[in-house]
Amino acid sequence: MAADIVIRDAPDERRFVAELGGQSASAWYERAPGMLRFVRVDISQSLIDDGVGIQLMRVAMSQARAQGLLVEPACEFVANYMRNHPDTQDLLTSEGWRLLRR
Repeated sequence: MAADIVIRDAPDERRFVAELGGQSASAWYERAPGMLRFVRVDISQSLIDDGVGIQLMRVAMSQARAQGLLVEPACEFVANYMRNHPDTQDLLTSEGWRLLRR
């Protein structure tokens, strides 16, 4: 099912959007110089079960890395993702490290 996931950055809406089977999930962010601060993720349990949350975060982290941006996980979903994926932790701001340790 993962092949059917469409994920895009919608910078005018300040969110990454994932779509699968008529459902969507969003990772909302605030952009500051040199960083993305993820403030909320809206995703249903069924999309989490289908792996959409992981794919959404992979794309968001990849975009941050490609743009040379640091990440601040101000919502628990993103913090949990970054805790479970240490390969993303080099993207953390100093505040992001503090939030991750909570």
